[in-house]
Amino acid sequence: MIGRIRLAAAAIGFFVVFFPFLSLAENANFSVVPAEVHVDSLFPGEATEFELSIHNKDEAAHNFTFATFTPPKEDRREGRTEFPDDNWISFSSPKIEIPGSSQAHATVMVAIPQEQRWAGRDWETWLAVTTESSDMLTVKLYVRLLVSTGGTKVNAGLVAGIAAAVALLGCGGYYYFRRKTRPE
Repeated sequence: MIGRIRLAAAAIGFFVVFFPFLSLAENANFSVVPAEVHVDSLFPGEATEFELSIHNKDEAAHNFTFATFTPPKEDRREGRTEFPDDNWISFSSPKIEIPGSSQAHATVMVAIPQEQRWAGRDWETWLAVTTESSDMLTVKLYVRLLVSTGGTKVNAGLVAGIAAAVALLGCGGYYYFRRKTRPE
């Protein structure tokens, strides 16, 4: 009987101590859209931009910070590897203040260096959005960023030049051999 009383007292003590922290976690009061971003066929040497919308659902204004986060291997999508360099991702501002009950947008730019070793790759990283808070518990929301680089970029001028050269050589060869086989 005494063991059950101690167990009940421990359970009540646990909830008294940790219940306020659980209620803080429920009061995240912000959301980020989209939750997942796909960047496909980004060739080395190119860059792309997209927007994140942050909705502050609280009545008070809050500061939000942005950062990149490398997810553990077991949390990444199948076939995706770790993003090589977080410096390739930049935010329009590392911090943004959003008034209560409103939303704001942040621009994210992804730029891949112009080296062919980055062609044909599939990477994953997460973008963290955090409220600045003096509480012991802060909430981070993550946006999954999936980046696929295209293969080697084809030079259209070079392909057109080769096609024109083949056509000219073909026509020249045809007329040359046709003339040679004609009786005199």
